[in-house]
Amino acid sequence: MDKNIVIIGMPGSGKTSLGKKLSEKLNYHFIDMDHYIEESRNRTIASMFEEGEVVFREEEIKASQELADTAQTVISTGGGIITQEASMKALKRNGLILFLDRPVKNIEKDIERDSRPLLKDGKSRLQELYEERIELYRLYADLIVENVLDEDTVVEAMAAAINQYESRVEE
Repeated sequence: MDKNIVIIGMPGSGKTSLGKKLSEKLNYHFIDMDHYIEESRNRTIASMFEEGEVVFREEEIKASQELADTAQTVISTGGGIITQEASMKALKRNGLILFLDRPVKNIEKDIERDSRPLLKDGKSRLQELYEERIELYRLYADLIVENVLDEDTVVEAMAAAINQYESRVEE
């Protein structure tokens, strides 16, 4: 398969760490979209958010369009990418969208040491974000994999879901 694997999910759901492992397993390239945006725009996401979330989302749309032209790449997106239809349409053009679903209570254990702009208000905001976004994650997802076990087991589940999806598409 030449398509990209685009991982969506809540902040703290494991998109980056599991995405890296999945890319190694599939022998794909790996791109963390937030790092890509920071490096290609030569500024931090926090500085974009200081100008307003809309500034960051505009850069995210542009980056989505750029990354849609890659192939055989696992792309770890930012948690809010699903709020921008243009980003999702671009990524879906050459990508299989995998929603990595991790329970909020599991994410909460990790956010104390997190510096992401939308998580600065802590646990109550995390639950609000989940409730605001869950339907969009499900809407855009071609595949849904729960992240409730150890990393290696979840990566195996991701790879198996991708293989199953490919088999169905080829029939």
